[in-house]
Amino acid sequence: MKTPTFRQLAQVLVVFVFVWMAHALSPALSPSGAQGGPPQIPHPIQFRENCLLCHSRNIVGVPRIPDDHAGRTNELCRNCHVPAAATPAPAAGGAPAVPHTLQGRENCIECHIPAAGGAAPGQPPAIPHTLIGRENCVACHEKGVAGAPPFPADHAGRTSDMCQACHQPGGAEEAPATSATPAAPAASGGPPAIPHTLDGRSDCVACHEKGVGGAPAFPADHAGRTSDMCQGCHHPASGGAAAAVAPSVPVPTPIAHPPAQEGVDTCVECHAGLGGKQAEMVEQWKRSVHSERNVSCADCHGGNPSGQTVDEAMSPAAGYIGVPAKADIPAQCASCHADVNLMRQYDLPTDQYAQYLQSTHGSRLAQGDTNVATCYDCHGGHEILKKDDPGATVYPTNVPTLCSGCHSDKTLMQPYGIPTNQYELYRPSVHGTALLDKQDLRAPTCASCHGTHGAAPPGVNEVSNVCGTCHSATQDHYRKGPHAKAEATSSPKCVTCHGNHDVSQPSEEMFLGTGPRHCGSCHPQDSPTGFKVTQTYDFIQKAAKAYEEADASIKAASERGMLVSAEEGLLQNANTQLVTARATQHNLNVDQVFDLTNKATEAATKAKAGAEAAIHETIFRREAMVVAIAAIAVTVVALYLLKRQLDKHLHTDK
Repeated sequence: MKTPTFRQLAQVLVVFVFVWMAHALSPALSPSGAQGGPPQIPHPIQFRENCLLCHSRNIVGVPRIPDDHAGRTNELCRNCHVPAAATPAPAAGGAPAVPHTLQGRENCIECHIPAAGGAAPGQPPAIPHTLIGRENCVACHEKGVAGAPPFPADHAGRTSDMCQACHQPGGAEEAPATSATPAAPAASGGPPAIPHTLDGRSDCVACHEKGVGGAPAFPADHAGRTSDMCQGCHHPASGGAAAAVAPSVPVPTPIAHPPAQEGVDTCVECHAGLGGKQAEMVEQWKRSVHSERNVSCADCHGGNPSGQTVDEAMSPAAGYIGVPAKADIPAQCASCHADVNLMRQYDLPTDQYAQYLQSTHGSRLAQGDTNVATCYDCHGGHEILKKDDPGATVYPTNVPTLCSGCHSDKTLMQPYGIPTNQYELYRPSVHGTALLDKQDLRAPTCASCHGTHGAAPPGVNEVSNVCGTCHSATQDHYRKGPHAKAEATSSPKCVTCHGNHDVSQPSEEMFLGTGPRHCGSCHPQDSPTGFKVTQTYDFIQKAAKAYEEADASIKAASERGMLVSAEEGLLQNANTQLVTARATQHNLNVDQVFDLTNKATEAATKAKAGAEAAIHETIFRREAMVVAIAAIAVTVVALYLLKRQLDKHLHTDK
């Protein structure tokens, strides 16, 4: 047999490689979906270009991406997988074949009957409304809120993004309604129109959840809806409906007016040149936090800050409103301060307006009472300083004077039947002394107990909670005692024994006597409760006396230069037990008070004994020192006399 040459072997190898490559590449060269090739896409690509949106999740009826496809993009998907061939034409008299499997898609009507004017046959049904304010499909369609079609069973777990990837609005989307372009009134049978602009009043829930200020309250089936959902269906009516709104309802704000251009603000330039009060307002504004944050005249008064003439700058066409009406001020301030996106950068709360609407001030303003305080009355107008600036009207040490400006005015308070001596009572109280004399900012002000923007007097059942914000340990014990558990509204509260504005320094003397705020005013001394009161007084007094004696002994020992650190530790322990006993007595448990005061007395007694021992030691040392000094003196004298005697003998011998 003839041996093959090298050329023949090379030819055979080339043929083998060619055949192998042809076999390996055949799936890619063959039509998509051929045996062994990538499966075809059984649906149209339009509106469903984002393959990963559905196929990367475990959605019912949707094949999930295999593990070896992790990290691939939508473009890579469509490089291998292509749509199936167009639906074959029906045979004579027959229906077209279904171009996809029926698994998870047995209900044809769900997809193949579009909304009027919406998707073409074979496409997902169109969305019959605009997406403005209604982007959250799940919020309504997951459970069929207010008649919205609920999700089909095979759509469970899908997100709003997935909904909008397949379903598109049936018509052109509406532009958002604004004060400049209000939406048309609702058609017959449609959602009622909003009778005012949305400027400064975009938080529908704040007023309509509970019907604040006469606003229509939510229907029962609207519970849980958000302001965005409200505005998705309801739009401002056209025309001047806002003019008919009561003054206490939020008004449009000129915040949207154009700012000064290129650093020019003709409002500031003009008023500064007028001198007097007008120039002073400019200087006040320059010192304010608003000036620091570029909130200028036009942001509150409207107008054109770039106008070169008075008529141009203060033109009503430019939104100039002049001095805002008092009833409109809270809503105008809220147009910025209730804006979460705007205030987030300054870390400022955005619920002040909502609190104000619920406050005594806000509710009376909504009823047309313009004597109440607004933002301007507390924070000022042009010179609004940061709340931590000692010059600010709302700085803690300035708050009592600020509130008393109205609440000490007898003429102003007379129609409301409110007393006007609160400041007179607060000033010498333990709280007033700490805040105003000692400048202790931990001491409560009017706002600490009554609130700031939500100002209102605490209810009877709220008092212990208000006081408990500072006196938490005392509150805990009080709530466990019979006073707190008594159902009668006349049962003792914090203010019964300590007062409200005129809180005095508490002492054990309150356990004695029958005067106001003393235990005996309710519990006679010979009653069972009176006996417990007397026991409590005795226990605390005994511990307090032991503490005072130990403290005096330790100070005396320290002044003598003795080390008494161990005794000081015992004294600190005694003080802790005594303070705890004074708080615990509010639960009226005499046994607990005895246990604590007994521990305090024992610790104080040990501390006193140690200090006295140290004092006795100093006395012994001093006595020993005197003896030693005397002995030394005697020795010195004896030596001196001996020396003289020796000197005398030496002189005689010579």
